[in-house]
This record gives sequence, structure tokens and C-alpha cells, in this order.
Amino acid sequence: MTVDTLPTTKAGPVGDTGPVEPGGRGRRAAAPLTRRRQPSSAAVLLVAAFGAFLAFLDSTIVNVAFPDIQRYFHSDISDLSWVLNAYNIVFAAFLVAAGKLADLLGRKRMFICGVVLFTVASGLCAVADSVGQLVAFRVLQGISAAVLVPASLGLVVEAFPAGKRAHGVNLWGAAGAIAAGLGPPIGGALVEALSWRWVFLVNLPLGVVAVLAARRALVESRASGRRRVPDLRGAALLAIALGLLTLGLIKGPDWGWASPPASVSLGAAAVAMVGFVISSRRHPAPLVEPTLLRVRSFVAGSGLTAIASAGFYGYLLTHVLFLTYVWDYTLLQAGLAVAPAALIAAVVAALLGRVADRHGYRLIVGVGALTWVASLLWYLEVVGSQPNFLGEWLPGQILQGIGVGATLPLLSSAALAGLAAGGSYATASAVIGAIRQVGAVIGVALLVVLIGTPAPGAAEEALRRGWAMAAICFAAVAVGAVSLGRIRPVPAAAVASPPAPPVAPLRSQPPRPARVSTPAAGVVPMPKASPEVDMLAALRCARPHAQQVELAAGSYLFRAGDVSDALYVVLRGRLQVLDGDGGRDDVVAELGRGQVVGELGVLLGAPRSATVRAVRDSSLVRVTKAEFHKTADAGVLGALAGVLAIRQHQTRTASQRTTPEVVIAVIGADTCAPVAMVATQLCAALSPWLRAIAPGRVDRDGLERAERVADRVVLHASVDDLHWRNFCLRVADRVVLVAGNPAPPRAPLPARAAGADLVLAGPPGDREHRRAWEVLITPRSTHPVRRTRAAADLRVLAARIAGRSVGLVLSGGAARACAHLGVLEELEAAGVTVDRFAGTSMGAIIAALAASGLDAAGVDAQIYEHFVRKSHGDYTLPSKGLIRGRRTRASLRTIFGDRLVEELPKHFRCVSVDLLARRPVVHRRGLVADVVGCSMRLPFLYAPMPYDGTLHVDGGVLDNVPVTTLVGKDGPLIAVNVASGGNPSPASGSHRRGKPRVPGLTDTLLRTMTISSAMASAEVLAQADLVIKPNPVGVGLMEYHQIDRAREAGRIAAREALPQIMDLVYRC
Repeated sequence: MTVDTLPTTKAGPVGDTGPVEPGGRGRRAAAPLTRRRQPSSAAVLLVAAFGAFLAFLDSTIVNVAFPDIQRYFHSDISDLSWVLNAYNIVFAAFLVAAGKLADLLGRKRMFICGVVLFTVASGLCAVADSVGQLVAFRVLQGISAAVLVPASLGLVVEAFPAGKRAHGVNLWGAAGAIAAGLGPPIGGALVEALSWRWVFLVNLPLGVVAVLAARRALVESRASGRRRVPDLRGAALLAIALGLLTLGLIKGPDWGWASPPASVSLGAAAVAMVGFVISSRRHPAPLVEPTLLRVRSFVAGSGLTAIASAGFYGYLLTHVLFLTYVWDYTLLQAGLAVAPAALIAAVVAALLGRVADRHGYRLIVGVGALTWVASLLWYLEVVGSQPNFLGEWLPGQILQGIGVGATLPLLSSAALAGLAAGGSYATASAVIGAIRQVGAVIGVALLVVLIGTPAPGAAEEALRRGWAMAAICFAAVAVGAVSLGRIRPVPAAAVASPPAPPVAPLRSQPPRPARVSTPAAGVVPMPKASPEVDMLAALRCARPHAQQVELAAGSYLFRAGDVSDALYVVLRGRLQVLDGDGGRDDVVAELGRGQVVGELGVLLGAPRSATVRAVRDSSLVRVTKAEFHKTADAGVLGALAGVLAIRQHQTRTASQRTTPEVVIAVIGADTCAPVAMVATQLCAALSPWLRAIAPGRVDRDGLERAERVADRVVLHASVDDLHWRNFCLRVADRVVLVAGNPAPPRAPLPARAAGADLVLAGPPGDREHRRAWEVLITPRSTHPVRRTRAAADLRVLAARIAGRSVGLVLSGGAARACAHLGVLEELEAAGVTVDRFAGTSMGAIIAALAASGLDAAGVDAQIYEHFVRKSHGDYTLPSKGLIRGRRTRASLRTIFGDRLVEELPKHFRCVSVDLLARRPVVHRRGLVADVVGCSMRLPFLYAPMPYDGTLHVDGGVLDNVPVTTLVGKDGPLIAVNVASGGNPSPASGSHRRGKPRVPGLTDTLLRTMTISSAMASAEVLAQADLVIKPNPVGVGLMEYHQIDRAREAGRIAAREALPQIMDLVYRC
């Protein structure tokens, strides 16, 4: 089919062929899925923020339980502060490394792992019997929170479009503020009603809910580009530096600031920090990427976050201690007293996030920080030693809520807003989180230093120093807000897909036959002269001594290797010259009236170099070798020289030449076959593209005259008109077999029925009938035709006969092959309808989906559902393969059900490799799920697949672009060859250093497995009319989460080639 001339076939569900017919196996394909079932941004935000809610809840809920834990273990504040600081230190130190691991291993995977580990650590904290055990389990909690939080934020950032990304981050931050606000009252209630252990036990049911929700709602995502293991050494050095710094600050007053222990602690912290800097400079994947330090908004936002966090965590602990030690509140009352500020902050952050997106962050953050300072000044000046919640405490909480909501969440948004789209958001958010936790560690440590161990009755004065410290921090934030400036996001880098080179059709196309006016009724004009030299005129002197030879269609004039005893000149009919090398049957040339054959052997005295077969009943003039030498003159020899020169030029591209299929014989397979109706409708369907006539019963002369005036000649014969049917079959270039019954006839079919186009024009049959036809004649194509819609149903066959049926071949490439989705979208948008599909490996499943009748969006939806939303990584011990393949097989069964290749509405072929016979196998029958599964069994990743009595592996091993499966005369052929992974560009750093980049294991595997097919690809691709070469740079072998990046690469490549595609489709 071609552009806009035939309707696009669109199926409902993949494999939906209506009710199960008798003889069917009963299991059909999945429910319709024509558009992506993609989780909404709100759903991702809800689930991801709920997981992070656990970590943020734990950061404040423990603060409220702090006094009860102190009484239980009989410990002083400086020692027990490690319950808070150990969590914050480990959280801060490993947050960035965990963020990079989330970018590397997958954000959903790390999110779930973080929640599970956090839940287990919470249970261990609840059963701790000593301060040492509690601190150790809090370290485990800190590590799990470091894994959980950046993965959570990375999922949120990835789910929101660029224009709403900052708002999504604000909402995520608001959820954290709500958690921080609910922590104190929840913690107070649990401690009052039960014990401090329940502030940890409450995480268990919440963790289970978070894991279940994440498994159902989240979709895996990773950072694009090359990924490396993060600097774990640097993370350890940072943890040591922060731990030693905290130890020195907390114990400094007790030890003495100039004492050896304090000096060693602080000095070792400095040395560890220097080691961290050195490690970051040398490691290929440092915790803080140098590119982030060049983004002004990120540097400013991160620095102000550290200062604000120090003040926030300092005054929060001060609040709890003031309420319990000075006002003698219970823990529940203290928790409820600090909750209003957090709840107000959540509302304010949600409201101001959109405003900041439009007008910038500088003014809002500055005013918010000043409001925060005003709240602390209120506490210092107004709040007294006697409880007065409504008159003194609540106004400060309101001011504090406004200040927090306008500052802390917006600082995180400001830092991330300037990053390029598609960047490592989990890593960047982890850096911000780590800086926030560093601020928390410093804030709590400074608070412990300021408070010390107050004397009885001096607690109020000591705690007011904590408020003063926080006020100083927020004043510094207000001043520093000026540095935020106007946020201008870095533009996202376009998908690095090199523009396709000027694409010219690779295969020479025969010129389209000229239109000829319709002859008068009953009149057939005389044939035109042959384009070659007319040897009848040149050999007129030898004519009296020549012999006329009659050759029936299908008979051989001579074969390669025979003795060259004569040459022949065609009087009427048509001959084919066949290549005799290796027993092949390739057509080298076709000869008509006035053309000579056999002259080369006569001139050279050599045996026949080719085989000649009659395509039509032909008459020839035979001139013996002796008579030729006796009568040949200069004119004859000159004419032969011209013939030889023309043929020498033609044979240079003999392997690519195709001969026209002019005579189409519509033959009945049984007595009820409507051959006349099919022939008439076929002529009508051919008329938009070329001139087709149905001359009725003609002899060989009449047929020859008809061929001269028409592009296609359609003959038809019923099964009971034996003589005429045999004539039609003998002269036909292409046979269309029409069946009136769904089952094949019991009577034997003629030999020419093998490989014919099959038209099923009777009642609908079941799949066993289709299988029987496939086995019996191996049809070239199959077309169910309804008599009430015969014209529409025969358009596909007419397009193939006219040479207008577009074929599309899709290469393998695993996740990179998702670029085919972009090609399908561009072809569909341009109005190009594809009738024939073939593919290898991942290209096979995309081709099968398209051949099922789905449009580009439907194919994309199926790939997204089964390869992005679902993981195929059911890894096992590598005795036969790294992956069991059960999930892959289950997905294929879900997509295609038990549908057969023969039942697909469009032509489909795929290729696998027979591992035992070491040859490619072209699948044209069987269950779609099985044959596609054979084509996708990449060695080493998957075990070979037993099928049809042998073992099959990925077709890309020998034939990654199976062009040969669709090569023929049915229409233009477009191949899409996805690059297997870019080599380093000349401008790359690795090239400048002279060190080629070493790819990962899976990429090396893919390239190694396809070396042999790549070596043969040039010759194979030369058989396509056009080759599109997408290059999805940065997409790894199994990185299906980068489907959009790969699809965009396909779009770019297809758009580059679109002028050549349209020219090719229209020209054909």
C-alpha cells in the first residue's frame, strides 16, 4: 500500500480476532491497550512522597521521644544526642552515593529496597536494649533513609514535565514538612500511651503499605548516559569527617577545646575531609559532580539549605526541650504544640511553589527567612516561663510555619530548577539532602554545645540560646537569598542522534511503465519494437536456412553447460535467462520479440554460460553455428556487439534486478471459488496505480498484444475449465489462487499453486484451515475476502501486485530498538501505510505488534506496558543463561495470546538462529508468541529456546536486519538499522586521551553476538530501497526505561529520511 490511498487497519486488542472459532485453542490475547497505561504525576508523587514520609517522620518523631529515651537509659544529653546525630551523619554521608546508585540501578528498585531496609531497621531500633544498640540501629536507619529519599525525589522529578517540575518538588517537600509536623504529636501520643519503642514500631505497617503501593504504581527509571559506580570511598571519608567533627563539637566543652582528644578529633575530621575532596577529584563518579558546581542556583540553594537546616533542627529540638523542661508539658502536649508550624508550612509551600516557578525564588525566600527570624524573636521576647499556648506560643508557630514553608522547600526547588532536563535528578537531590543533613548535624551539635549541662533552674536561659542561634542562621539565609538571582534552567541536550546522511534508494528501480490509452473494443494494437537491437532484421540473410522452434511456457531452451550449437532469435513470447552458478535460479534478464539468445557461446565456442527458460509459449528462430559463421557479415557482428554491450551493463546489477510480473492468473481452487468476481475487483483495485485489463480468453498472440498495452493483464479460469486454466498457469507471472471453501480441496492442486497468493473468499474458517493451507501451498500472501467488501479487502493484494506495498524491516538492538517506535510514529504521521513487516529480536516484537493492526501509539503502549512497567530481569545462576526468561515468555503470551502468524492481518516474518544447524530460520507460521520468543533469545542472557525440534537463539547473531525476508517485487522496502552503541566521537574526552571507552558487559555482549551479522549487513542492506539509521546514544542494552530517548532518536532519523521515503513511495 502507499500514501493515503488505502485505509489504515487498526485492531482493538492485540490478537483480537473476534470469537474463538471451532478448532481454536480458546486462549486469546490481552484486553485492548492502545495508549500507554502510564502512572500520572500525581500518583507517582503520592507514592514516592509517602515513602519519603517515613524518613522525614522519623527525623522528628524521635526528637519528641528524646526525653523518654533519656529517662529509660539514664543517659546525659551529650551521649544520647548520638541517637539523633548518628542518623543524620550517616544519612548525610551516604545520601549522595545512594542517589547515584539510584541513578545507576534504578530509582524504583532502590526506593523499594530503601523502604524495606528502613522498615527492618525500625523494628531493630524498637527492640534495642542499650544506647549503643540503638545508635547502631539508627545508623542502619540512616543508611536506608539515604537510599530511600533521593530515589523518591528522583522519581517525582522524572514524573513531572519540565514546566511543572519545580511545583512537584515543592509538593514533595510539603509532604516532608507534613511528616515533620505530624512527627511530634504522633510521637508524643505513642510515648504517652505506650512507650518510646512505638515511635519505631509505627514504621512497620507504613513500610509495608509503601512497598505494596510502589510495586503497583511506580515505573522504573534511571539516569541517561554512561553510569559508573559512585565514590563509596568518598562517602565513607565524608561520614568519618562528619562523625569526628560532631564528636569534637559535642565533647569539646567536656574535654576542653585545647585538650588532646578534642584536637585529635577535629584534626582527624579535617584530614578526612581533605581525603574526601581528593577522592572526589580523582574518582570518575564523584559524590558532587563538577557540573553541578557550575550551576549558580544549585550552589546558592545548597549553601542556604545547609544554613537553614542547622537553624531548623536546632530550634526544633530546643522547642521540645523547652516545652518539656520549662513548661512541664507531657510529650504528647509538646508534640501537639510544635505541630501547627509544620502543617502551616506544608500549605504555604504548596501555594508559593507555583508563584516561585513564575516569578523567581529570591524575593519569596528572602521574605520567608525574615518571617522565620521574626518568629524566633517572638519566642525570645514574648514567650515566658509560664505556659500560655494561645497567647504566646501559637502566634510564634504561625509565623514559623509561614517562614518554613516559604524557605526550606523552595530552597530545594531553587537548587534543582536550574538543572538540565533529563539529568541525574536523584543524584542532585541527594546532594541537597546530604547538605541538609550536614546542616542538621552541625545544628544539633552546636545546640548541645550552647546548652551544655545546665544547672538546676538555668534550663530556660540555656534553651533561649538555641533560639538565638537559629535566628542568626535564618538572618544569614535572608541575606544570602540575594544570590539566588533569576533561575534559568539549563536547556536539555537533544538526543545525540547524528543526522542521517543523504539517503538515496539503494536498489535500482525499474522505470514505471508508461500509461497507454484504452484500445477500441475488439482491437489490440501491434506490439512495439524491442528496446534491444532487432536481430531478425540483422539475420535476414540466414533466415531461409533457419529453423523455427516452438517452446511451451515453463520449458527450457537449454541449460548452463550445454554445448553451444546454435543461437536463437525470439519471434514471439518471452524468455528468462537464469543464473547457473551454484544451482541458483536467479533471473538475470528477460528477452522478448526480436532479441537474440545463445550468441555468446556461438561466438566464443564455449559451453552455455546460463540457463534459458520460456515464460510464455514462445516461437524462436534457430540459427546453427555453422550457418551463422557462413552468413554473418559486418552488420550482423556489429549488431551482436551492441547486444553484448547492453547485456554486460545489465549483468553488473543482476542480483538486484527484478522482472515485471505482468500476467496475473486468477485460478479457482474449487468449484465454488468466485474467480470472475475476484478478477474484476482486482482490476478495479489496481486502477489507481496502473493500467490493468482483463482481455478474457486469448491465445498467445492476443496475450502478447495485451502485454504491450497494459501494465498488468489479469486472466481468470475456474477449476472445471481445465484447458484454459492450464494455459493461464503456463503463461502467468503471478498466480492468485481463489478458494470458495475454507478448507483446502481434497483434489490435488496444480504445481503453480505452490507459492501463489491465496484469496479465501468463502465462509470464515478456523485456524486449522489456515494451517492446512500454509502447509499445502506455503502461500506468498493470504487475503480473507468478504464478498460484500471485496473491493476493500483486495486492495492489499492489489498494492502488492502493483509493486506499491510498503515493507518495513526492523533490526534488533534490545532497548535501543525502541527507536523503531519513533520511526513508526513518523511514518504514520506522514500517511505512509506499511503492509509488510519483518524483524529480529526486539525489532521482531515491534514488527509483530504493528502487523497485528495496532497503530504507532498502540505499539508504544504495549512496549511500555510489558518492557518498561514490568521487569524481565528474572535472574538466575548462569548455568544456561543469566535470565530465566519466564517473565519474557509470560509477557509475550499476554500480548499475543495464542494467535498464529498466519492469522495476523498484515504480512509478518521474523528471524532466529538454529543453534544446532548454525543457520538463520525465517518464521512464517506458528504461534506469534513462540516465534518472537525464538527471535529474542540473546545468548548468555537467555538460554536457547527449544522450538520445532531444535534450539533457537537471537536472530541478530546472524541476521540482525532481515531484509531478505521481504525482498521481492511487492513494493518499496525500508530497513531500519538501529546503531548498536556509539563509538567515541572525535571530540570525546576518551578520544583525546587516546583511551577508547570500554563498554559495559551487556553492551560488549550485544556487539560480540552481532559481529557476524554486521559484517554481512552492507550486502544485505543494499537490497533495501532505503535504510534509516537511528542512533539512540546513551541507551544501554536492557535500559527500557529510556524508551522515550530511544523513540526520539527514531523520530529524528525518520524525519531526516522523510523526503526520500515520500519520493520512494510515490515513485514506485
